Amino acid sequence: MESKALENLRVLIVDDQRSFQLMFKGILYSMGATNIAFAPTGEQALAKCINMDYDVLFVDYHLGTGKNGKQLLEDLREKKLLKPGSIFMIVTSENTVPMVMSAVELEPDDYLIKPFSQRVLRNRIQKIQHKKKQLKSLYQALHDEQLEQVVNFCRQEISQEGRYQQFCKRVLTETLIKQQQLDAAEQVLAHNLQQHRSGWALMLQAHICYERQAYEQCLALCNEALESNRYFAEALDLTAKCYMALSAPEDALKAIQQAVEIAPHSMSRQHLVMEIARELHDIPQQVAASKQLYEITRRSLKQDVIHLQNYIRTVIEAAMEAEDPQQKNRYQQETLIALQRARLDEAMIRDIDFDVFEILCQARLESLSGQQFQAKRTYASIADLLTEQEHSLADAVLLLNQIGEYEEAESLRQRLPEATLENPVLNAIMRRQVDSTGERRAHFTEFNKEGIRCYKAGNYQEAARQFELALELAPMNTGAALNYIQSLLQQLTQPANGRARAGDTFERCRKTFRVVDHMPLPEHHRVRYQELLSRFEKIRSEQRR
Repeated sequence: MESKALENLRVLIVDDQRSFQLMFKGILYSMGATNIAFAPTGEQALAKCINMDYDVLFVDYHLGTGKNGKQLLEDLREKKLLKPGSIFMIVTSENTVPMVMSAVELEPDDYLIKPFSQRVLRNRIQKIQHKKKQLKSLYQALHDEQLEQVVNFCRQEISQEGRYQQFCKRVLTETLIKQQQLDAAEQVLAHNLQQHRSGWALMLQAHICYERQAYEQCLALCNEALESNRYFAEALDLTAKCYMALSAPEDALKAIQQAVEIAPHSMSRQHLVMEIARELHDIPQQVAASKQLYEITRRSLKQDVIHLQNYIRTVIEAAMEAEDPQQKNRYQQETLIALQRARLDEAMIRDIDFDVFEILCQARLESLSGQQFQAKRTYASIADLLTEQEHSLADAVLLLNQIGEYEEAESLRQRLPEATLENPVLNAIMRRQVDSTGERRAHFTEFNKEGIRCYKAGNYQEAARQFELALELAPMNTGAALNYIQSLLQQLTQPANGRARAGDTFERCRKTFRVVDHMPLPEHHRVRYQELLSRFEKIRSEQRR
């Protein structure tokens, strides 16, 4: 009877080693499995599961360059391709703490490390089968996300003091917390914590304390959980959140760094690293976390070009913040490598015009290297395309603020779609840019306004001086450049303007026209530019006579 544990069941082996597939097939055949399918990659396994329901899946953690076993499990759950009674077992030689804990956090039905005996495999499978059979209604309710049914079934199992009452207490408490029924959740935990302070019960009680903003109590419970299991990454996550709530980001960073060392392949954990690192202005941590988020998602169902863009934006920001020239250069090179690598990943970039995003990033690197004029010319090459490029509109705003085109940047910012504004990483980068350029922008505005006041008062020489000061702060600003040209042209028409001074003024005009020549301009600037250019040519012709 024991040898037929897999009789009449559909089995899928997901492993990229053909030798292991054949060896494992022999073991499973002796356990009654005759309907066995194979998939060497996570992508092929996902495709098979779309077309067929499998009762048992044995999945290796590492599956070549594509999806790994953890990502496959996430995708199957997201698409609801695992039946409530199906068994998903990770069977792998991977035994490092980060890999094991990252996989176990996702709670597969079991995690079996190679090599293993047939007896161990059979015992594990039979144990899971018995649990799935006894709790069939509960697993179905969880699969269907019927929370009230989950609560009712768990209460019934607990009242009958069944074999799986501890598991049901955990599921019940988790569900009540989801429903924000904190008092009811605490009542379920109370008896457990009196009898045995298990890790899961301590953590759920800690979550309740966190929801109630009882942070000190929450920290004490997390510490107790960690004393019994130093690999309890979830306890470290919650510890970090508590420290953030208590305005202690340095302590939060220490906690989350420990959690990442234990289990780095969690999106929520890496997002928390980003949040804490931003609070501390820790650029290297932000770069590392943004890169990890990109790597975690690039082969999963959660693949989104936003993670790639956020990673590249974060690296560019790091280059801008770096004081050491070598470090700045390393970040610039990392940006270029990331852009080149993304070119090879067609699935990642198919939803956006990647050319536009790449050109904007290139322009930002040019500006960072002091090539402001070239950065503006690069921007001009794709400016007309931005109306159709919602994914890259924010990058245009970042570039324009970077080169001092504040008015146009603000105009584009007003057009940012709501989905873009919901991107926390991008929002943080944009806020930091506003903060870092605030003083420069304020002085620029002050000089520009004073120049306009002097111009209106007929003091064209002082007006030009004020506009020149404004352009020192924002050399590529179109509005200030046109104001400066207009003031210089007024000086050229003054009788007192000598030939030598006229020559110098003409040269300053000519150089400043380069800021706006061949650039896409708003209608009001375009009309003004043409008028000033005509006046400049006319005055120059008259002076030559």
